[in-house]
Amino acid sequence: MRVFFALLLVGLWSGPLFVAYATDIDLPEIGDSAGSIISPQQEYQIGQSFFWRLQQSIDLVEDPEVNSYLRSVGARLVANSDAPHLPFTFFMVSNPTINAFAAPGGFIGVHSGLMLASQTEDEMASVLAHEIAHITQRHLLRSFEKSKQVNLATTVGLVAALLLGAVDPSAGAAGLLAVQAGGVQAQINFTRAHEREADNLGMKTLVRSGFDAQAMPTFFERLQKTSRFYGGSGAVPEFLRTHPVTTSRIADARGRAVTYPLKRQLSDTLQFYLIREKLRVMGATNLTELTQYYANSLKAGNNLNEAATRYGYSLALAAKGNHTKARKELQILIDEDGDRLSYQLALADIEIAVGRYSAALKIYHDNQRLYPDDYALTLKQVVALLQVNMAEQAEKLLLRQLELGAPSQQLYKLLAQAKGDLGDKSQAHSWLAEYYYSSGRLEQAADQLRLAAGFAKSDEFQLAKINSRLRKVEVSLEQMEKL
Repeated sequence: MRVFFALLLVGLWSGPLFVAYATDIDLPEIGDSAGSIISPQQEYQIGQSFFWRLQQSIDLVEDPEVNSYLRSVGARLVANSDAPHLPFTFFMVSNPTINAFAAPGGFIGVHSGLMLASQTEDEMASVLAHEIAHITQRHLLRSFEKSKQVNLATTVGLVAALLLGAVDPSAGAAGLLAVQAGGVQAQINFTRAHEREADNLGMKTLVRSGFDAQAMPTFFERLQKTSRFYGGSGAVPEFLRTHPVTTSRIADARGRAVTYPLKRQLSDTLQFYLIREKLRVMGATNLTELTQYYANSLKAGNNLNEAATRYGYSLALAAKGNHTKARKELQILIDEDGDRLSYQLALADIEIAVGRYSAALKIYHDNQRLYPDDYALTLKQVVALLQVNMAEQAEKLLLRQLELGAPSQQLYKLLAQAKGDLGDKSQAHSWLAEYYYSSGRLEQAADQLRLAAGFAKSDEFQLAKINSRLRKVEVSLEQMEKL
């Protein structure tokens, strides 16, 4: 029968978040006599639609180095989960609050503030492992099925506001609308059994991936202490309001953790600290205070990781325009660990900032031999190549990344620029259409394809491809407009 299926957004270790938007599609009613639930393909389509809308509403971190790191940790955990075959998409939200969330279809978002609150890579990985477990066990759908009802005839506006409010409470009128939707939320709350299952399976995944099981209860305890610090004030972070960390939950996690031996694979934990400091600099609202903080920490020697602190100091100095001092601090790190890609990329950034493109391109070229096909390195190299009118070389690197199956959104945008620089207007508009489509801006994608078709009239084969793609985009657009 035709039903309204709601997109449910799961919160980390929840007392959970619930957000929905109605999708008018033919699905088996959840909880019917056959026990049928939505297929994995349909679940992914719902998650993708959510991700599209999310990108138009909040700021995502676009830095390729940050995203590559997050995806690498996520992939390591997924490979050791109970469903390594499922597709997952990990992304970083530019938001200083402590939060993480999972949507149907394997879409997992992490706020930059959560990474800053994590003191070890293991702690951050414990968050991801828990969210992965929610998805592999399909807790959203199981909760919905248990309710044996689909009574979600709410307006699209209300539902969209709830979605945004769950991810970013400051968005729109989410606070007001959440009150109205409280009754709906109560219908599909995760059971405690689901939370215990996610904790348990998440910890198993954590250990199988070579991380420390103790990281999960340790992070729980830090959150609980934070909650006590804020007390009953209205300044308590939204994460702590919607994701209670109880003493019993900490005890349960600690009890499970002690059953696992301390077993860690060799992992580059320094990279976690470097990425964390990069996020700190990227999100800084007062670079003067931040540079002073780094300088004081290095002088006092009271930093969690000296190399990461110096790296952050260099990045902050560069962001303030003090490239000479930034280079000096970075050179100290390069003298100790010259092959580390993060240091080399930071040095290339400084060279570009002072207009030394040839020096930056040499750094990229030299490091391609050490890190062939590295995503972050390639994207930075491509941007530099385009800035010095070397679009043909940039295009080759971008197409290689697509062949490797790299995340494509930024690649599409850069390919559009490269093709435009090379004078291929039809291909430029086609690639820009793919960029818009991948970010959920379907109307803009259709517009770009129509422009591409106008420039491809003399090429029947290319024109046929463009028109075929346009028809598919228009179908997707019609489906989205029904929501």
